[in-house]
Amino acid sequence: MSQYFIGIDLGTTHSAVYYSPSNPAGTEINQVGRIQQLAIPQFIAAGQVDARPLLPSFVYFPHKTEFLESDLLLPWGKATSIVGQLARELGAKSSGRLVQSAKSWLCHSRVAADEAVLPVDALQEVEKVSPAQVTETLLAHLVSAWTSQFPHAPIAEQTVVITVPASFDPAARAITEQAAEKVGLRARLIEEPLAAFYAWLSDQQNWADSLVVNDHILVVDVGGGTTDLSLIQVVEQKGALGLERVAVGRHILLGGDNMDLTLTYHLAAQLAQNGTHLEPWQIMGLTQACREAKERLLSNADLEDVSVVVPSRGRSLFNNSIKATLTQNDVQQLLIDGFFPPVQLGEQAQKAARSGFSAINLDYEGDPAITRHISEFIAKHDVKPSKVLLNGGVFNANVIRSTLETRLAAMLSESLSGRELTMLTPSHLDHAVAKGATYYAQVQAQGGVRVKSGLAANYYIGVASPMPAIPGMAPPVDAICVAPFGLEEGSEGQMLPNEFSLVVGESVTFRFFQSKISETHAVGKVIGAFSLAQLEEAQSLVGSFRCGSLFVW
Repeated sequence: MSQYFIGIDLGTTHSAVYYSPSNPAGTEINQVGRIQQLAIPQFIAAGQVDARPLLPSFVYFPHKTEFLESDLLLPWGKATSIVGQLARELGAKSSGRLVQSAKSWLCHSRVAADEAVLPVDALQEVEKVSPAQVTETLLAHLVSAWTSQFPHAPIAEQTVVITVPASFDPAARAITEQAAEKVGLRARLIEEPLAAFYAWLSDQQNWADSLVVNDHILVVDVGGGTTDLSLIQVVEQKGALGLERVAVGRHILLGGDNMDLTLTYHLAAQLAQNGTHLEPWQIMGLTQACREAKERLLSNADLEDVSVVVPSRGRSLFNNSIKATLTQNDVQQLLIDGFFPPVQLGEQAQKAARSGFSAINLDYEGDPAITRHISEFIAKHDVKPSKVLLNGGVFNANVIRSTLETRLAAMLSESLSGRELTMLTPSHLDHAVAKGATYYAQVQAQGGVRVKSGLAANYYIGVASPMPAIPGMAPPVDAICVAPFGLEEGSEGQMLPNEFSLVVGESVTFRFFQSKISETHAVGKVIGAFSLAQLEEAQSLVGSFRCGSLFVW
């Protein structure tokens, strides 16, 4: 039996680790006060290491002459790349050496997770790496942090849970698991909104006092790079209350980073009007400065403005600095009205027209209004939540949290029939996901309330359609459901109702799909070729069967 339960939040912007000692068999879980946070050693300056609660999910590749060998010594040895706080700061001062938001690249629609594309603006001497490699690098740093503090409790022997977005497709989940295996982790995965809900459960003396049968809890998890939405229903199970995750939102690349960039471009436009045009490396520095100014303004409503300084190259840093001012009014208009405007239930997220040519980058959302994405999600699943759980560092700002509460209450006022919308708040918005993952591991091993979840969508495999070929059209393909929504780990396998032939001895393409809705389809359900638009296509697999073996390339 493992000595510890470990929860890892491998976040887009920050990563965190929580842990708790396992209880001897037969003892009752006492979760309050048992779950602790691991301080993560990282560079804060050349040759300076500090253990901090959060590890910024940034990787910086320094020039070979940029640091002395002694500058890059961590408690567990020499670093070949810089991870964490110093990486973020260095990347803000120069371009072409920093990788960020690697997690979002794992489920890119046009770039494979093992394709070396990062940094996207890499300098000629910087060797590009894949999103999978960056994921492995971040996990390796966290593993080393654990080992340095718990040398007598090898992490490979512990129960580890890693959080991923609920909207991750199977390929992205598999890549995360493979990266964990490469650094010695035997880990399970849990959806981030579900982990946030487990964190709330861990704080409750009796969670059933706060919920009733048929309650629907909307979980809104706004991180640095993504917004994740889920619905959890309170159900009756043999005369007692139970919990079941009933819906999951799509992958929405929209979060706190977008807010920082909004302020950055606002100030850059002001500077341009005054004749000052910033270079790309200065834009990165301005973004870092805007993030800090935003946090100051949001935490103090009485503060009217904050000066933002953008360094410029020259002999004197101060004489060549560029100054701008970010006001409280800027923050209110650009962030509150831009990201959390009032909307009516049923409003859809707006689709922006795409350019014919575009640089390789993430599939960012065209509509920044988080409230519209929430409205679309609720209407799509035809559920009226009565409880809301907010999670993510964005909601540390009281003005943002209270604004969203007000907007959601107005949106759902008709369905609430005069009742108040109840807000459920985890103990710490920045750390709840890692804490919840630890509690989830604890519950799985030692008992406690579980949220029934399973697969977040129906999954299908493409099968050649019996329809005849038509000139000018690709050969028609039907989709056959092979794994239904809600299928839980360890469930017994089900046989397909029909037999299918398999092509051997030649290269073929296997196509995979997933549903866009949470309605459960039975194994063997056929989605015809003309109806494939109702599904989302995942990455295909190309290979051939020979003598019972599958070769993939």
